[in-house]
Amino acid sequence: MAQTSTLSLAPLFHAVGDVLRQNQSALNQADLQNSNHGDHMVEIFQIAAQAAQEQSAASLAEAMAAASGLLEALSGNGSAKMYAHGLRQMAEQMRRYDVTLDELVAYVQKVLREEKEAGKSPEPGLARSGDILKALIAGLASWEQVEGGQTPSGNPIDMGVLFEFGMAYWQARQRGGERAAVLADAAASVSPLSKVPHRYESGKLAIQALLQAMQRDA
Repeated sequence: MAQTSTLSLAPLFHAVGDVLRQNQSALNQADLQNSNHGDHMVEIFQIAAQAAQEQSAASLAEAMAAASGLLEALSGNGSAKMYAHGLRQMAEQMRRYDVTLDELVAYVQKVLREEKEAGKSPEPGLARSGDILKALIAGLASWEQVEGGQTPSGNPIDMGVLFEFGMAYWQARQRGGERAAVLADAAASVSPLSKVPHRYESGKLAIQALLQAMQRDA
């Protein structure tokens, strides 16, 4: 049975939306074809936050799936379906590993805190860190499969996927930045967002904003 969380996705999605709104004009300018990508990204996270708010008592997987459903039905927004697919695949993996939002936020906080406390004795890890990491990697990998026209496999994690993720993280570290920026860069690099430059840039921004919002949440 899926566990429930004491936290809600809605304020996290709102925080991402705020960051995207601050960068809306720049993201529009980066969209050389239609000049409206910033508008679309703001709309995506407004709708995702609305869906999460309506599902505030639901599990993490259920809230993600609800946001996916609303985005899937959104017309006139070329990025909405891609984010709908991504949220759907993440929801499937969070359900598979029975990950709650509380656990996900605690895991993110631990990972981001490790950089600031480098050199100190490591604190005991979360009991389910391995499952949470697997859920995140599997969600990204299955999202890539969906956008490539494939049917997502039950377990999309193999040595090729792990190598790709490792290389993406190493390359992101070479580009520099704080831990949240590096992780966002790596995640966007292995996601379908990387295929289009302005989606890659907005994806990095959105993922970094989400990680930072989780870092602030207690």
